[in-house]
Amino acid sequence: MTGRRDDALRLSDILRSIERLEEVLGDGYDEFARSWRSQSAVIRELEIIGEAAGRVSPAVRKQYADVGWERLRGFSSFAKHEYWRVRPELVWEAVKEIPSLRERVRKVIVSD
Repeated sequence: MTGRRDDALRLSDILRSIERLEEVLGDGYDEFARSWRSQSAVIRELEIIGEAAGRVSPAVRKQYADVGWERLRGFSSFAKHEYWRVRPELVWEAVKEIPSLRERVRKVIVSD
């Protein structure tokens, strides 16, 4: 096995992380803000989404530019490389877009 992953697997990874995010975030902001475990889980799933988004093929990223691939990648990079600046309210703002992201990614999967 070479370890290579194709676009379908990466898109599937994104959807799985979205499902996990929705599970953790279902308790609302107050619980999220109080729980370092929830915050860590959410940040990790956002990192996975960003890494997967950054490795989707250029052709797919171009064809489905409305997904916001670079923005997803940017948050992942921010969370990893500037971890000391990551605050619950910033993360919460980022996850507000998860439902629309799920729908955009599903359209990419259905179209391919």
